[in-house]
Amino acid sequence: MNFFREKFLEKPFRVHGFLFLAFIVAGIIYDSPRGVFEGLLRIFSGSDVLVSDYISIGGFGATLVNVGLVGLLAILALVIAKHEPGGLTMGTHGLAIGFAFFGKNPLNMLPIIVGGFLYAVVSKKPPSQCVLRAVLATCLAPAVTQVAYATNLPLPLSIGIGIVVGLLIGFLINPLAVHKEMAHMGYNLYNVGFAAGIIGMGIFAVYRLVGAYFYTSDVWSYGYDLHLMIFVLIVSAYFIFCGSFAKGKSITLRFFYEPHSTDNDYFNEYREKIYIHMGVMGLACSLFMLVTGGSYNGPVVGAILSVIGFGAFGKALLSAAPVVAGAMIAAFIAHFVTGIPANDSNFLVAAIFSTCLSPLSRKFGMMWGLIAGFLHLALAVNIGGFHGGLNLYNNGFAGGLAAMILLPIILFVQRERARRKIPRRP
Repeated sequence: MNFFREKFLEKPFRVHGFLFLAFIVAGIIYDSPRGVFEGLLRIFSGSDVLVSDYISIGGFGATLVNVGLVGLLAILALVIAKHEPGGLTMGTHGLAIGFAFFGKNPLNMLPIIVGGFLYAVVSKKPPSQCVLRAVLATCLAPAVTQVAYATNLPLPLSIGIGIVVGLLIGFLINPLAVHKEMAHMGYNLYNVGFAAGIIGMGIFAVYRLVGAYFYTSDVWSYGYDLHLMIFVLIVSAYFIFCGSFAKGKSITLRFFYEPHSTDNDYFNEYREKIYIHMGVMGLACSLFMLVTGGSYNGPVVGAILSVIGFGAFGKALLSAAPVVAGAMIAAFIAHFVTGIPANDSNFLVAAIFSTCLSPLSRKFGMMWGLIAGFLHLALAVNIGGFHGGLNLYNNGFAGGLAAMILLPIILFVQRERARRKIPRRP
C-alpha cells in the first residue's frame, strides 16, 4: 500500500493521467477505432462556438477519446512548465476535460498553450507562472477554429491566421487575467473566464469588422442520460477511492458545513485527501440532476466536471448550495414568465457553473449567495452574443460581472450596518 501511495496516489498528475487514459480506452471500446477516427475528424474540423456538443457532432466514443486527449495535453503542458500540483491545477484539469465535451480539442488548444510559453520567454518569467493561465485560456479555442469557417479566405491562410490568433490569446491572457482579478477581488473562481470574455468581445468585434459573420450555435445531444450519469458516478467514485487511501489531513463532516479560510486552495491543507471532497461534489451534482429531472448532455457533464475539479479549489457544499439555489429561483421565475422549463439545459448548466461564486457566498453569507446565483443565471443566459460564443467559459464571464455588480452593494451595506452600530458620543 505504501508503494501504491508513493508512486500513484501522491502524484496528482498520475492520478489524473490514468483517468484520462481510461477515457480514451473506454471511447475506443464503446465505438470502434474507425468510428472514433471519423468522429474525431468531425470534431476537429467543425465550428466550436457555444453550444457545440461534441457527442452530437462526433459520437459518444469519439467524444470520450477527445476528453482524454485534452486532459493529457493539459497535463503535458503543466509538466513541461514544471508546474507543481495544487488545487488550481486540479480545477484546471476539471475545466479542460469538461469543455472537451463541447468546444475544446487538442488542435484548437495547442496554439493558445504555446502562446503561454511564448509569454514566459518574452517576459523572462518561469513557465510555471504563465502556462496554467494559458491552459485555462483555451476557453477561447473556438476563436482559433472559427477563422476557417467564418471567412472566405483560402484554407491555408485562414489556418495560419487562426494559429496567430491562438498565440496572441495565450500571450495576452497572463497580464489581462492578473488585472481583471482586481475587478471582482477574487470572488469569481473562473477569473480567466472573465478575462477571456473581455478578449472574446474584442476578437468578435474585429471578426465582424472584417466581414467574418457567425452566430452562437445550438447543438445539444439527446438520448445519453444513462451513459453520462454512469460516467459522472464513475469519475466521482474514482476520486473518492483515491482520496480514501491517500495520506493527508482527514476530511471530516466539519469541512462540509463550516466556512473555510480565505485560502481557496484546499490542497494546501488536505493534500491528496481532497480527492474525497471532489468526488462528493460530483455526487452532489448528480443528486441535483436527479432532483431537477434534467437531461444529461455534453455541456451539463462539462459543468459537473468543472465542479469536481474545483472541489479542490474554492468550491464546497456549504458555500455552493445557496448560489445554486439562487440560480434555480431565477430559472423558476423565468419558467412562470416565459414558459421555458426550469430544468432546461441552458438553466441547469448556468446553475451548476454559478458555483464559481462560492467564495462570495462563503464570505458574505447565504442571502448574498442566493442573490449572486440569481444574478449569475440572468447574465449567463444572455451575454453569449457579446462574444459570439467564442468564450466557452461564458459562465466565468457572467460570474465576474455578477461579482462586480454585487460587491460595491455588499460593501456599502456592510459599512452602513457597521456605522449604525457605533454608539453616538454624548
